Amino acid sequence: MSKTNKNEEAQRQLQLAKLDEMLWLSTPLGKFMSSMSQQAKKVFPSSKTHRYTQRDWVVRIPNSFVTDSSKGSPGFQTVVTAETPDQALEAASVSNTWEVLDFSVSDFQVFPNTPL
Repeated sequence: MSKTNKNEEAQRQLQLAKLDEMLWLSTPLGKFMSSMSQQAKKVFPSSKTHRYTQRDWVVRIPNSFVTDSSKGSPGFQTVVTAETPDQALEAASVSNTWEVLDFSVSDFQVFPNTPL
């Protein structure tokens, strides 16, 4: 098959796909679905990029991840500055300032220090 034949075949396929789409959009279900997707775009604009800002995160860990849980405190916490919870956990892993808690911590917890 020559290059011009391939181009013509590709052009016909594009025209058929466009006609297929136009036929679908002319049906009641197609009209309904296209209106739903347009409304969803207005409510949830997915084209926006998420821009994170630095904020304080509290990271808590149970005692069992640090020492023998039968001795000492029930858990530890530190406050770090990061953009996301994942980055906060990484920053906490190198932190040297941990506060001893007087209540039990059952698992890792990462949450904002002050809610937005």
